[in-house]
Amino acid sequence: MEKVKLESLSLAHSLSDKPLPPSPLIPTSLEGGKVSDRLSQLKCNSENWKQRIEQTDAKKFTVAGRLQKKAQSPVELQFERSPNDEAKKCPMVEVRSANQPQLGLAKSPSMMVTTGGSAAPKSTLRSLSVNPEEEVPSLSRSNSSSSESDGERSAPQNAKHNKELANNKSAAAPTNVGARILVPRLDDKETFENFFASAPRKEESVQLEISSFDDIKPTERLVSKRNVQGPKGRRAARNPLKSLAAREDISSEYTEVRSGIAERELRRLKLESYGQNANLAAEAIAGLASIEDFKSVALRSSSIPLQQMWLPHKPVMLLHVKGRTHVQTRLVDPVHTSLNRGDCFILVAGAQLFRYVGSFANVIEISRSKKICAAIVENKDLGCTATQEVILTDGKYVNERQWRQFWQLLGKKEDDRSEIADCGHADEDDVFESSLIETNKIYEFQDDGLVPLDKFWGCIPKVDMLDTRKVLVFDFGSELYVWNGKNAPSDAKRAAMRLAQEHFGAENSADYAQCYLNPLNYACIVGRRENTKYAKRTEKRPEWCILGKITQNMETVLFKEKFSDWPELEREDLEKDYLANGIHEVRALNGTALYKGEPYQEPNLVLEQANLGRGNFYYDTDTMRHFDVITKSTDKWQIHEFNFDSENAREDYGHFYSAESYIVRWIYQISVTVRELSGKVSNRSTVGRDRCVYFTWQGRQSSANEKGAAALLTVELDKEKGAQLRVSQGDECTAFVRLFGQLWQHRGRKEDCLKRRSQWRLYQLQGNVKEETLLKEVDCQAGQLRSRNSMLLIHGSQGSVIVWHGSKSAAHTRSVALDAAMELVTEKPKHLFSCEDVKVTEMEEGSETEECRKVLGLSDQRKEYDSLTESTKAYNYQLRVFNFSSTQGVFKAIELIDPLRCQELQSPYPFSQEQLYNARQPTSFLLDDGDVLWLWMGWWPLEDVKINTDERSSPTNDNRAGVNRWISERRAALETAVDYWRAKHGENEKEPFHGIRGQVVWAGLEPVAFKALFPEWTDRSDVRDINEEDGRTNVPVTISEMLAQMTQTEYPLEVLKARPLPEGVEPTRLEVYLNSDDFKLALGCSRAEFEQLPIWKQTKLKKERGLF
Repeated sequence: MEKVKLESLSLAHSLSDKPLPPSPLIPTSLEGGKVSDRLSQLKCNSENWKQRIEQTDAKKFTVAGRLQKKAQSPVELQFERSPNDEAKKCPMVEVRSANQPQLGLAKSPSMMVTTGGSAAPKSTLRSLSVNPEEEVPSLSRSNSSSSESDGERSAPQNAKHNKELANNKSAAAPTNVGARILVPRLDDKETFENFFASAPRKEESVQLEISSFDDIKPTERLVSKRNVQGPKGRRAARNPLKSLAAREDISSEYTEVRSGIAERELRRLKLESYGQNANLAAEAIAGLASIEDFKSVALRSSSIPLQQMWLPHKPVMLLHVKGRTHVQTRLVDPVHTSLNRGDCFILVAGAQLFRYVGSFANVIEISRSKKICAAIVENKDLGCTATQEVILTDGKYVNERQWRQFWQLLGKKEDDRSEIADCGHADEDDVFESSLIETNKIYEFQDDGLVPLDKFWGCIPKVDMLDTRKVLVFDFGSELYVWNGKNAPSDAKRAAMRLAQEHFGAENSADYAQCYLNPLNYACIVGRRENTKYAKRTEKRPEWCILGKITQNMETVLFKEKFSDWPELEREDLEKDYLANGIHEVRALNGTALYKGEPYQEPNLVLEQANLGRGNFYYDTDTMRHFDVITKSTDKWQIHEFNFDSENAREDYGHFYSAESYIVRWIYQISVTVRELSGKVSNRSTVGRDRCVYFTWQGRQSSANEKGAAALLTVELDKEKGAQLRVSQGDECTAFVRLFGQLWQHRGRKEDCLKRRSQWRLYQLQGNVKEETLLKEVDCQAGQLRSRNSMLLIHGSQGSVIVWHGSKSAAHTRSVALDAAMELVTEKPKHLFSCEDVKVTEMEEGSETEECRKVLGLSDQRKEYDSLTESTKAYNYQLRVFNFSSTQGVFKAIELIDPLRCQELQSPYPFSQEQLYNARQPTSFLLDDGDVLWLWMGWWPLEDVKINTDERSSPTNDNRAGVNRWISERRAALETAVDYWRAKHGENEKEPFHGIRGQVVWAGLEPVAFKALFPEWTDRSDVRDINEEDGRTNVPVTISEMLAQMTQTEYPLEVLKARPLPEGVEPTRLEVYLNSDDFKLALGCSRAEFEQLPIWKQTKLKKERGLF
């Protein structure tokens, strides 16, 4: 059998290299009989198709491609590092204080013991005694983040789940756990034989004689012997030491639990020893026992409140955004030399926020910087109160004023002609990113020291490391944060902060000699620099560095950026809605439904689930119950930055100042009565308990510190645990105004206002009834006069009150203004008058005295405020305002409501300018002024949408969809206005667009007639500049003209190539507005041939022909 197998194998081997004989079943016309030949031919054909198409041009749109096009890439990087080089990290050393604090006194850096040493991994820190790790583990480095933990980012993770898991960890585990202690063994030679060594004995020789034994006396012998028998089956006795050694349930070590009782007892005994013979307090004894060197202590400025210590931000900060895989956002020196053209920078300075976009910044850096600025603006993070970012594009100096502010904050002088450093090597983003990550140092507070976390040392932090029971210290070079978990013990938080403070201020604490770069000064070598030398060891951290304390769930955006998997909050801004919902969802609204509106509702303040109505009563139609609101007391406090003053005089309660903040406490009761079947109010009523509400009134010009102090002091004053309500100037409800009867709002602070009593001051009236009178101070000039209102012109030192009535003011408005003036005669408030006698004079519009005309600067034509003296129109209506927006992806209209409205009385000027400009832009408003409509258009706040150069791809190409949607929204708003006019005035087929009468108004370019619809107006030059740059003017344009222009479907080629584009033209679809002849002339092909091309080829062709 074996022989047959061998012959078969031999035959198969001999036939494997010979061609098979032809078979009658296989056609002979087929070539390539071998399978290998067929496979090689197929492989060759699969590769040949690549030679028949154009090479990809994707590289041209990268940073390297743009650098190669401009021939700006340096030959070498700033330092040598290849992707396969080993990671260089800081040595892991444990940080401990050299001197433990005595009697609870903290140590300053001058009390630290200085020890010398080298920079080896087992060396000591400069001014701290440390316990170095026995062995520094070598961590493997990935391409993206130089750590094994960063490689895990490739796997999909639910970051939000990780954060919640970290926050919900149990806090029941002991936190004051010490080290592991070994139990001494009996056979431990080191412990027992050396410690309990027996003393040597001296042997003494005793001489005995035989006669000495005769002194021994014999004892009496036992008479009987008793035998005692033990129990049967008894085991033999065992050696207890052997049994104890054989047990396995006894541990040879235990965990020490530190209760602190011994330390406290020693401290108590020490205090008693100090003070047993002296009548001194414990604080005095502690001071005497201290060895603090007070001469070296830097006292904190008294202008900084206590709650602002260890803030995680500085007044002026320059953030550098650089990287490609995991973009690094680092704090750098806020000077102009830190900038370069290859990255993005964010300058945060109080109320100003600038974002600099370099010419060669990659798309990831631009997107990251944009999201950081959005988070700062939305959350008022990093101490920034800016309402929007200012975008500065490299090479585009459109707004010189903003550039001057930017350079001034960075300390650049006007005569300094130095330019921004050029972009560096195309690969420096990856090199600097990985090198910066390797400098990260993360500690955990354990055993009164900062212990390095080897898992995250030199790596990107992750959210799952944030344990609620721990205190972690993050050292990023220029930023050092102490992160406190919400369940961490208070002693650990204080001790960790003390250690971090000592480490932050210690000399040579920023030693990065073993790393590729120093995170404190790396910005000076980024980009093309003449000098690439820099110090890797810094003796002391500069003043612009941050030492901050961060509480869990209160992290700053700069801290969050250091993590690889921090759950990002979804930002519901207009631009994101535009991108997500496209431009085809915008449809005009139903004008009929918009005109009918909602049924009238009385103002109603709801507190503690109780309806208070206007502040005097509320009637529930469902239960037929009448609720009377009874005021028991009202108190008022003026808020300062560090304290508050109580208003003692009752007559001062009704006077508020726009640059100050106040707290008002209102104690009230609710009396409930029912109505009889006849409809009359019943005589029986029930009075409820005392209720309390705290109003925090914030002036428009009040500082952020005062607003914050008002909120904190409200909580402190609220002993009744009542409701708390914030009231901004201009948003006062009827119940709040009724507390004072007359509410006066003066401009500025009280001290400045008292100085202006010798000048004429103009007050504008708001409110329709006497009990809800609100008088607001405006500029004393003719531009603030309104023909539909009554105003008060007051001179404090002369005691003169002029009641100025507009020609179209209503009877109830005149009555309320006259009552307010007569109240001044009776009260003579010191806020307005410095004399004893006050007289009132009434004056009609058009019959002013010469003195009054001179004070107001009034001309004969009265063009300053659009006077209505010659108008024959009946003004027995109230202005209606609708806001068009699509913040949730759906185009809708919201009607604004007057907070001081009355059903039977018309408010002459119910809305303010701030309601237009404070709305999220871009947006539009429709104003119904009786027989004419106004359509107010906002502005596009993102200036980088205009960046369009050949040098690089625009960082806001994704915003083009947003611009198209904004155009569609304006078109829908115009169509809605036409339908609203048709519903109000009926159809008119004879005239286009039903003969609508209305104008389109652009923000910042409003005419005088439009400004006269609001109680006061302040011109906004910044918004005007934005719209003027977009080609808008103050030339009046009717709604019908604008709608006809936006619905136009064909334009000449020359018009489409000019800038700015006509209204309604979508910038990404210019080819659809060309006729057939211009289309072929512009693109070199017919419309049918163009539509057959792929999208990317269409875009490329339009860019080449200038139609994109």
